[in-house]
Amino acid sequence: NLIVVGVNTDFDELCQWVARSCGEFGFTRPKEELPPLPPMEKAIYTGGDMRVSKPNPLCHLMLGWEVKDGWNGSHLAPLTVLQMFLGGGGSFSTGGPGKGMHTRLYTSVLNKHHWVESCQASSVMYADSGLFTVYSTIAPDHAGEFLKLLARIFKGLNNISSEELQRAKNALKSSVHMNLEMRNVMMEDIGRQLILSGKVGNTAEFGAMIDAVTVQDVQNVLRECLKSAPTVIAYGGVQSVPAYDAIKNLFQTAAPPV
Repeated sequence: NLIVVGVNTDFDELCQWVARSCGEFGFTRPKEELPPLPPMEKAIYTGGDMRVSKPNPLCHLMLGWEVKDGWNGSHLAPLTVLQMFLGGGGSFSTGGPGKGMHTRLYTSVLNKHHWVESCQASSVMYADSGLFTVYSTIAPDHAGEFLKLLARIFKGLNNISSEELQRAKNALKSSVHMNLEMRNVMMEDIGRQLILSGKVGNTAEFGAMIDAVTVQDVQNVLRECLKSAPTVIAYGGVQSVPAYDAIKNLFQTAAPPV
């Protein structure tokens, strides 16, 4: 399916320009209505392990876990708040507002361990599933130590102050508003929402979803993610990255206690 997004445009004029742009493909209106597309099968998350050993002074390491039901699930807002709470960045930053220098990965990892070059939490959402990830670049000999450190940080999320939670919420809402100030980002966002959910939400609705997130919601979404098998990707100096089963066992016990 093709979705065309127009902002502040006349609908009929937009249709004419789309028809002209697609004219070379020989599109014609069907005489009879086409049958509906068959329902898309739900994605099946499996986890897994892939390592590419290359001469490199750093080990590029990414870990990921499933976010059940993705964009259309109940974990969307808590997961994005968790992502902003963990934050991260590079080992060098010029500072300034919104740089994430008060996030957990910055204060507990980048500020304390010189062998971590960068560390960043992120997520990607699809219509029926999603991924919560932590990507890092580290000195190869410290790969095992880094994984244990990350597991301790996850377990330490049983202690989240109201100030930390509110800071993460404010940073997330600020990011949403600033990104949507760019016209190309706004149009991509409209198209993405239509594809993923069939509707378009506004910033006020997203803001209300973010404000409703509690500490328990953030802890619960992390517990739920860690129930899935991890996805491990390593590139560069991978010789000290522990075996997949060892990583899996480590993070199965890394959830914050109830």
